[in-house]
Amino acid sequence: MFPRRHRSTGFTLFEVLIAVSIFAVIGVIAMTNLIQVGRSGERIEQADRQLSELQFALARMGKDLLQLIPRSVRDQYGDTQPALQLEASRLAFTRAGWSNLLQQPRSSLQRVEYRYEDERLVRRFWPLLDQGYQERHVDQTLLEGVDNLQWRLLSRSKKIHERWPTEEPVAEDQVPVAVELSFELAGFGRIERIYELPQGALGEVEKDDRER
Repeated sequence: MFPRRHRSTGFTLFEVLIAVSIFAVIGVIAMTNLIQVGRSGERIEQADRQLSELQFALARMGKDLLQLIPRSVRDQYGDTQPALQLEASRLAFTRAGWSNLLQQPRSSLQRVEYRYEDERLVRRFWPLLDQGYQERHVDQTLLEGVDNLQWRLLSRSKKIHERWPTEEPVAEDQVPVAVELSFELAGFGRIERIYELPQGALGEVEKDDRER
């Protein structure tokens, strides 16, 4: 009698190849999902950061406008600039309440200018209220990816001013009482905000201008 041969119980090469292929497919799927989760996290983080910047920019501008006062200034060339000035791409005004924690030798009033340039919303201010010839401004970029930004001044009579001061006399009910800001922001779409101006601030300016 010949001894019985035991059949091999190992895997064939074909079965090994199938197993390796299955593991490779599962690995690719898992890695793809992991990459997508990572990208989603980055997009969420970027959106949160942009939302925080948007909220800060709108709040910063609102705080500045809330403290607008009728105080004209002199620029670096000695020319008088009105307390509030609106042109196509910039809004400039004088505000009170500039904190001075370091007790520096300067005024508590501040000349502020919001500018729209190179798809950015920029806040500019000067260390001194009345600027010297070599005075240098300080710029702070509040928002990027801004498009079609526009400021408008609104009055009680629904008169809209796209420039200020005007070249023509202004009736009392046509004096601006609010600032309208509108722009498009990448990732958020159209943004609109209306800021109420301090009561009587520009009315006093107009009164002083008529008296002069």
